[in-house]
Amino acid sequence: MTTIGCGCKICKASLGEYTNQLIIDGVSPKEVLEMLKNRGVKTTAKLLKKHLSAYEIQYPETDNSEIINCTPVKVDLNKIDFSEYNFDVNDIESIIGYLQKINLKIYLNQSKITLQAQQDVIDGKSPNVPKEILQNLAIAFQILDKSTGLSTHVNQQEAIKVVEAMGLLVQRPSSFLLPSHVTNPSQSETN
Repeated sequence: MTTIGCGCKICKASLGEYTNQLIIDGVSPKEVLEMLKNRGVKTTAKLLKKHLSAYEIQYPETDNSEIINCTPVKVDLNKIDFSEYNFDVNDIESIIGYLQKINLKIYLNQSKITLQAQQDVIDGKSPNVPKEILQNLAIAFQILDKSTGLSTHVNQQEAIKVVEAMGLLVQRPSSFLLPSHVTNPSQSETN
C-alpha cells in the first residue's frame, strides 16, 4: 500500500490538499479542524501543525477570531474624588488601613475562585485547577502580605516560640509601632 501525501490521518483520508488550500486561503486552524471533523476526520491542532509542516506551510499562530481588543482605562490622578472612600486623606494610618482592607478583599475573592475551581475538580467537572487561578491566588497573597507584613509577624512569633522553647527569655519591646486604633497590651498592663 502506498502512502498518500505525508502519511498522516488527514492525508490518509485524501484531505491533505484540501486542508492545505484552506490554510493558504486564510481559514483559521480552528475552522479547518471543524471542517475536517464534519468530513469524518477528527484530529488535533498538533497533528494539523505537523501536517502543514510536512508541506512547508506556515501554521497560523494566532486566530484572528480570538483576538480581543482592549482599551486602556484612563485615570487622572489629580481628579480623584476621595469623598467616596472611607478614610481621611490627611491620616496616613487611615489610608494604610483602607488599602489593607482592599487587599484583603481581593485575596478573599481570589480564594473563593480557587476553592470553587478545586471543588470543580473534586466534582469531576474539570480535570484540574487551571494554573492561572493558582498563580492569581499567589499574587493576591503577595500583595496582601506586602501591605500587612503578615509573614513577617508570623515568622517573628514562630522565632520567639522556638527561642522560648530553648529555655531562653525573650523580652518583648513595649514600644511597637501600632496604628492608633490598636492598643498595646503590655502598655495597658503597666499603666
